[in-house]
Amino acid sequence: MNKLACNLVVIVVLLAANVTVVHPQSLAPARATQARQQKLSEDFSFLIKDFKIDHQGETNTLNISISYRYVVNIKNSEYPDFRWLAKDVESLLSNYPNKTDYWEIVNKRITGLLMEKYPAITSLTCELKVDPSPNVPYARSSRATRERLRRK
Repeated sequence: MNKLACNLVVIVVLLAANVTVVHPQSLAPARATQARQQKLSEDFSFLIKDFKIDHQGETNTLNISISYRYVVNIKNSEYPDFRWLAKDVESLLSNYPNKTDYWEIVNKRITGLLMEKYPAITSLTCELKVDPSPNVPYARSSRATRERLRRK
């Protein structure tokens, strides 16, 4: 068979198999389009370990786990340094106004402060783990999650 006949046979076989021939040059724009069409969600978390607080009539030891999700399409310049959030939590707790609040109320204050202060965060969870103490010999925890309301 001559070269033209061979090429015709290949084309006929490909058509019969319903195969689409794609040139490598045409794949680059398709890959870029796919990347733009993907939904990316980004989460971050950190732990404040063994934080001492005078609360409810005694010194308590807290382990505070903070995790949050960033808004979609966050710009590189909008990521907050997690140390800012940690310092805000430590400052709130060190200057907490009502020393008799239940841990759930303390936790609501923490999540409310962070969501208000950091618009790049779309949802945030704080878990307070309180070690047993002389007055309350039980380990206990509170988990609070806030989500930013979507604008219509």
